[in-house]
Amino acid sequence: MPEISGQMDERDLSHLDRHGELRMVDVGAKAATHRRARAEGCLIAGQRVMDIVRVGQAPKGDVFAAARIAGIAAAKRTSELIPLCHSIPLSHVEVEFQMGDDRIRIIATVSADARTGVEMEALTAVSTAALTLYDMLKAVSHEMIIAEIKLVEKSGGKSDYRRTDDGSSQDVPRSHITENASGKRIRAAVLTVSDRCSAGKMIDTAGPAIAGLLEEHLRSIVEWCGIIPDESDQIADKLKELADRQLDLIVTVGGTGCGPRDVTPEATRSVVVRDVPGLAELMRCSSAMQTPYAALQRGVCGIRESTLIVNVPGSEKAATENLAVILPTLFHAVDLIRTTASHRQPHHP
Repeated sequence: MPEISGQMDERDLSHLDRHGELRMVDVGAKAATHRRARAEGCLIAGQRVMDIVRVGQAPKGDVFAAARIAGIAAAKRTSELIPLCHSIPLSHVEVEFQMGDDRIRIIATVSADARTGVEMEALTAVSTAALTLYDMLKAVSHEMIIAEIKLVEKSGGKSDYRRTDDGSSQDVPRSHITENASGKRIRAAVLTVSDRCSAGKMIDTAGPAIAGLLEEHLRSIVEWCGIIPDESDQIADKLKELADRQLDLIVTVGGTGCGPRDVTPEATRSVVVRDVPGLAELMRCSSAMQTPYAALQRGVCGIRESTLIVNVPGSEKAATENLAVILPTLFHAVDLIRTTASHRQPHHP
């Protein structure tokens, strides 16, 4: 049995809430990325069974066609079989078989563009395909053994995982997401724009959530967090002040809707010298898959000298989900802006 080293922090127990009860993990703040997983297992059938399989004389017919269909179907229905698994729209499932002297090796590869991994889908495909092979061949022998079901590799989350030929395994950090080319930490600020929060009539939960997301997923240094009312001049002045500190990233939270006091986009446009419309479009496009009201979000993104400014909505859920969509691009964006700014003369609108 593998040895577990180190102490587990309660934050590692993501399927438990603060009361110690089982829960489904909220992945809403994660970015949807391309996820892939491969799992393997084997049916140890014995020489006599394998001889029958090779000549195509299994009592129930084509064992591999049945097992392949069963594995694919099971992968697609994993959330119905395994408690607390998320329902994931899979883009591809492949189930393959390799025959040995006394066994059949089963390999399942699963992929999806999702906010959580597809390891369980790959393992479920292998397990169900193996059970189907057993069912197709049990008239020949009940001595068969299903064994060695394991995850071989996965990619697309915080880290990649690979099991090596000698049986050892390792988690490989996804450096292209968590590290930028220059090796410098991103210096960031979070500005909440809200009349009610500024007046103390409502507690700001979205701003701290955005700061936590930046610190956890981008390893950013959040140097400033604050709240100001929905006043265009105050917003613009604060953005200029923060940009003058040569911060890499400023995220504004709130004031992006169609209400008469929603003036964050106008204030941001008065400060930036170059637009980055693709980031705002990507966030709106992703949100539109969940609600048609995403079309009413007017947030913009742009650059002031060496600082990228990003507008996100004011609710905690919408703010974190929108920012999560563009997180994988931000390190590269910051590197490009740093490089460009070093070759440009300062320009203050």
